[in-house]
Amino acid sequence: MSTHKVLVIALDGATLDLIEPWTEAGHLPQLKRLMEQGAWARLESTQPPITGAAWASFQTGVQPGRHGIFDWLARKDGSYQLAPISSRSIKREVLWEYLSRHGKRVGVMGVPVSYPARPINGFMLTDLLTPEGENYAFPPELRAEIEREVGPYPVIPEHWRGRYAAQRWLKNLKDSLWRRVEIALYLMRNKPWDFFMVHIMETDSVQHQMWHLLDNIKRPRYHGGACSGNPILEIYQLADRAIGQIQEQLDDNTAIFVISDHGFGPLFYNIYLNCWLYEHGYLALKKNVTTLLKKLAWRAGLTPENLYVLAERLRLLDLGARLRHGDLHDLLGRVFLSTQNIDWSRTRAYSHGNVGQIYLNLKGREPQGCVEPADAPRLIAELIEGLKRFTNPYTGSPIFARIYRKEEIYWGEEIAHAPEILLVPQDGVMAVGTTEFLSNRAIAPTYAGSGWHRMEGIFIAYGPQILPGRKQKLQIVDLFPILTKALGVLPPSDIDGRVPADLFKEGLQGHELASSGVQNPATLRTREPSNPRWEKEIRERLKGLGYV
Repeated sequence: MSTHKVLVIALDGATLDLIEPWTEAGHLPQLKRLMEQGAWARLESTQPPITGAAWASFQTGVQPGRHGIFDWLARKDGSYQLAPISSRSIKREVLWEYLSRHGKRVGVMGVPVSYPARPINGFMLTDLLTPEGENYAFPPELRAEIEREVGPYPVIPEHWRGRYAAQRWLKNLKDSLWRRVEIALYLMRNKPWDFFMVHIMETDSVQHQMWHLLDNIKRPRYHGGACSGNPILEIYQLADRAIGQIQEQLDDNTAIFVISDHGFGPLFYNIYLNCWLYEHGYLALKKNVTTLLKKLAWRAGLTPENLYVLAERLRLLDLGARLRHGDLHDLLGRVFLSTQNIDWSRTRAYSHGNVGQIYLNLKGREPQGCVEPADAPRLIAELIEGLKRFTNPYTGSPIFARIYRKEEIYWGEEIAHAPEILLVPQDGVMAVGTTEFLSNRAIAPTYAGSGWHRMEGIFIAYGPQILPGRKQKLQIVDLFPILTKALGVLPPSDIDGRVPADLFKEGLQGHELASSGVQNPATLRTREPSNPRWEKEIRERLKGLGYV
């Protein structure tokens, strides 16, 4: 079987925990109709449920141990410096390349980890990793056409600028969401395609900042501003309206899928794993005068976390957002205790990431590794036992729901780059594991947002070949083979995803490509050459969106 076309609408961070009651109440009529007439299920994200890793798994059909993306930032080879990932970091052929190679015409809009554009048989607008001023379009001339016919393409939603700018921020979110829809409609009408996908980031952004208006629980250090009504519902309703307008452009032989990369829920506490590692003797600081002075200031409370809270209170976040990208990061690194002050030769373990990743400072892997590989299992066990005893002083409950060794959840050719320990915090807790010392406490109340990711996103499918009804929970890696099957193309045989037996009405009629999902080694992309300005800009952008 084969539908003529497949259209995918990605609502970043969308959760059935909100969609189910809101559809029942009649607030989301388009999603309600799709769910009643089509198939739907919960969709399990990657572990951890972080946007970059999850969308890389969607693009490749394999889990992070095989595609090599574990978070938004990765350590540079031969260095302890972190750099943002890009499409070149994905070590496998991605979905739209695979479909292109099979003769399908593809169109892709804004899917995370798509910059720089990798050539395809069709067109692409890249994602939030696109630097300011760079061409976001493939082919390159498409940018001028879009801006002439529709208007500028919003590469990213606007950064949060504090409670006093909340109403303007929400309006800008709505404007950027609708501009995406207008551009999507233009491309659908004017470009040939068999597969088209549009990604909407605003659903994620509004939940990060406005979840407190859903649960009405006060966060003592976070104030989301005087937004009236229900901003999260308003953004969902705008997305629902967009789904209706997009579906009006489709014929009866087009299948439509609505998906998300992870779910969402409330956030109450941040944990700072590098503080914990320092306090327990696993991470060491340099002994020079500069580090000593910074450490004294840090102990006294001179931290980026406290500065942020003060700046928000004094209405200075908007000014900070207008500073040149990357300059603020450099300034904070010079003033506050940071990665510059870590003594790597005496550091046995460190963290970077947003859900709780701990790496050992291994000899032969890290440039100043001091942990012998033979000692790694003992050190890992010691760390796990200590972290199990890490409790929340505000509630008395354990911090972590689960603690994994990497081999328990990852496998494959990129596992050497995975963290040795993956910590899964309890709901309501977010790990902030950058190698900066944002706080002088291992745990503190949240100060920059009220919502954070959950493991279960959404899957909704509607079309002539879809068997209606609620389905068993799917995995995000299943989407690659599901979408290829909807186009009548067998997926590569070596991916991790599988097609559920009860999703399609009839058997597949198509043909499998001779090669697997891994490209010929001679054509694999390499990491993008170091570009300090791009790295600083994207790192600041990710911080503004609440990711690092």
